[in-house]
Amino acid sequence: VTANDMAIPRLKLLQMINPEVQPGGPEQVQGAQAGMIMNSVNNELFTSVFLINLNFTRKTVVWKKRKQGGGMEGQYDTEAEALASLADQGLNQADYDVSENPTHLVLLLNDDGEPKATALLDMPGTKVKISKIWNTKIAEQEELGNPRYGCVWQLKVVSQSNSSGNFFNYAIDLVVVAPDEMYGKAQAAYNAFFGNKEAKAA
Repeated sequence: VTANDMAIPRLKLLQMINPEVQPGGPEQVQGAQAGMIMNSVNNELFTSVFLINLNFTRKTVVWKKRKQGGGMEGQYDTEAEALASLADQGLNQADYDVSENPTHLVLLLNDDGEPKATALLDMPGTKVKISKIWNTKIAEQEELGNPRYGCVWQLKVVSQSNSSGNFFNYAIDLVVVAPDEMYGKAQAAYNAFFGNKEAKAA
């Protein structure tokens, strides 16, 4: 069994509009509240989590609008492919947002620093700025000789607001440069995901 044979969790930042936090709703997750981070596979909930950034990609993603219940419809290489997919499926384009979607492949860690699981962290919309800040911090560490998966970060949640109202967003803090043993486990996690090849920073 390889990574291709298993569901890859996605980390989801819950907002007030998400069905997982609606009391009595069909998709309610027990204990879920707006401002929590949820593992999409096992519904585990976090208020913050320690992780290592393994890889970074940027795709065009189609998201169902929050008023329509939210959720990802699909991921594409170009905006033209995304729009064509909506048309082919007979879906109303007005119900969806087509946007740049930075995605970080991360290794989740237990509180004691042991690897827990690999997950995908999507950062579209208001999270794009946070993704760019994170990549900048990673680049600064690379200049110091610490590769992308050579650092432990803490992913936290903060409250923000804009013209559309209040919402929750991510914040990222550097915790520590990973010791050699943890670095080796991060490299093994990367190889398990992409195959046995050398990891490269984006």
